Amino acid sequence: MLQTKAETFDRAAYTKALRKLDAATCEAISVSQATAMRYVALNVGYASYVFTRMCGTAVALMRATPLSRWTRSDFVDWHFGAVAPHARALLDGYLLFNYLIEPPESEAELKARMNVMHLNDCTRRIELHTNLANYDQIAGFEMHRAELQERLKDNEYFSALPVAVQKQCLNGRFLMIDNRDAMLAKVGFEKGHFDALYDLWSQHVHILPISFYRIEPNGRGTGIENDTDRTYIAQALGVSAAVLAEVTDRMIEQFPDAGGVRQGVDSKFSPGPDANRPTAKKPRKKSRNDEGGAPMVTKSKLTLAIKTIFDK
Repeated sequence: MLQTKAETFDRAAYTKALRKLDAATCEAISVSQATAMRYVALNVGYASYVFTRMCGTAVALMRATPLSRWTRSDFVDWHFGAVAPHARALLDGYLLFNYLIEPPESEAELKARMNVMHLNDCTRRIELHTNLANYDQIAGFEMHRAELQERLKDNEYFSALPVAVQKQCLNGRFLMIDNRDAMLAKVGFEKGHFDALYDLWSQHVHILPISFYRIEPNGRGTGIENDTDRTYIAQALGVSAAVLAEVTDRMIEQFPDAGGVRQGVDSKFSPGPDANRPTAKKPRKKSRNDEGGAPMVTKSKLTLAIKTIFDK
């Protein structure tokens, strides 16, 4: 188990983490819907697509999380493996979102960043259709890949990059010009912490030995509530809530008029839980935030969420 100050999360601490993710998810979706269908800079537009996917992943996470109000069941399943894939996906989205939304210093840089991403996508589609033996689809993608490669070779920003970086980008292996370590440094995410979380969560995504060597009868790894799985899930919820809050902050920087829709678990959007669906305006009732319930997440910092996991 990752070391924490309290070593484990009891039910109360777990519930607090769940409420934070609930609020962050509600706010992210409401902002996503409030900022849809706008004309923006190319990189911001693609970042908003990533944001939308992150919102969808957050919904899946909320529906996979024990005791969540987003789903109903006649039993509670505490398998950490049900949560880990969505938490890990949010980490991936977090880095790509920040990479895309960062303002380029020139038009050449913007085009280089976009074309590297397009080339990576095109290359993956070729590999997919090749594996399916769907060869009639491949020719068109190969023509498009060659075109993207030529665009990059003619790009002055791209031509100034290290030769090794150019090579990996041109063969379609790089999604981003900046590698993961560079992006972690830019967003202030401690590399060791990121690697530890990503590796732990990946072990449970792929059902590797870490995920089953310590299964205990009627306890850890069985779906029955226990300290280890409850703590792993709570840690993932805390990090995910912080990730969502930070990307939502950055969306509001681009669309300040959308800030007013952030109302914690009272944020309105559809589809979603009945309590969050927009209704005709009525006199404002006392909210769950007023009552000290699920907090309104506006300035949650990822560094604080990580700190609670790794600081002893």
